[in-house]
Amino acid sequence: MPSCCSHSSASESTGKFFSKRSKWYARSFRKGALEKNQTYLLDGIRSEPVAEKTILDIGSGVGALHLTLLKEGAAQATGIDMSEEMLKHAKKFAIKFGVEKNVSYILGDFMTHADSIANADITILDKVICCYEDYEGLIKTSAAKTKLLYAVSLPKNNLLMEFLFKFQIAIAKLFRSGFRPYWHNWDTIHELITAQGFSLVYSNTTILWQAAVFKRKV
Repeated sequence: MPSCCSHSSASESTGKFFSKRSKWYARSFRKGALEKNQTYLLDGIRSEPVAEKTILDIGSGVGALHLTLLKEGAAQATGIDMSEEMLKHAKKFAIKFGVEKNVSYILGDFMTHADSIANADITILDKVICCYEDYEGLIKTSAAKTKLLYAVSLPKNNLLMEFLFKFQIAIAKLFRSGFRPYWHNWDTIHELITAQGFSLVYSNTTILWQAAVFKRKV
């Protein structure tokens, strides 16, 4: 899914990178298809009632996750993404599903707009952390906005994904690409999220990705 990066130039490059792929994401969602890791994220989120909950979807893409939750009774959603084309598709889907009055969209980097974004019951970062160099700042800032559930997906912590990511990173550096992913240690991410006052309540994996949902401790 589309993601956010930490610097303005990188953010612009990220937006362009995912805008080129927006039609594919939109076509897939139009057919009713969700990626397996997205299905797992929704399974974890549904461990709590979603009715009347508010959603913050960071790196929201064409809106697959928050629009699904709105259709299931969530009260309101905010989607933020670097890609203008992704958000154009998301707005069209919101109208199609009749939930356009319940969702607002922000074009840009979450870290830039964080101060003006309201807290939410559920925060989603689907394939976002791996596109932030300053993952610690991202997690701390987004977790502080989260009142109940914090849902993330990350590359699976195995040798295959580590090789694929580090190979892509090397290629991006070689060709001086404005967009590049980052390989972060899952154990470190897990510890950082729990340090913000959350505990892991759901976890599942595909061959390449892992989905995890954390709940704020009472």
